[in-house]
Amino acid sequence: MKTNFLKVFFPVILLIIMAGCSGIRVSTDYDRKADFTKYKTFNFSKEVDKVTLNDLNRRRLKEAITKEMEAKGFQLAATPDLLVNAFLKGRTHYTATATTDNFGGPFMYYRGWGHSNTYVDVNKSIEGTIFIDVIDVQDKKLIWEGVAEGLVNPRTETREANLNNIVQMIFKTFPQ
Repeated sequence: MKTNFLKVFFPVILLIIMAGCSGIRVSTDYDRKADFTKYKTFNFSKEVDKVTLNDLNRRRLKEAITKEMEAKGFQLAATPDLLVNAFLKGRTHYTATATTDNFGGPFMYYRGWGHSNTYVDVNKSIEGTIFIDVIDVQDKKLIWEGVAEGLVNPRTETREANLNNIVQMIFKTFPQ
């Protein structure tokens, strides 16, 4: 019984531990000499349109960044003070968990008769990194960068909310 307990619950315990460690890690850096009060407007670089996302998620990313920049007091403009660039790197991870149900009594399986079913759950997650750079248009230099990395659940029903939360976390320490 002790062996079966460990075989069944060890993967579950390991999964719970890994889930606790798989949070999004955010880091930011900025040019401490830059005067962020002089910037009033922003727009996106042409590189954002080349981000390796489908069109829907690319628009979601731009909308999330726009929301955060506007919350910081910046306005979207055709001739901006700042250019925002974003790019992504990611890898897909698959994890599988097998569960076996034995029917016919505790010893029947070992005697060569009885019935068992094995179920395999396959979970997909994406380990990704999103970089958001803010560039001074006049000086043509990077003045701020935010980076978020970690495991993301790719389910479609939570994708937009996850993206909005990640961008919000990145912009939390944006200087004003």
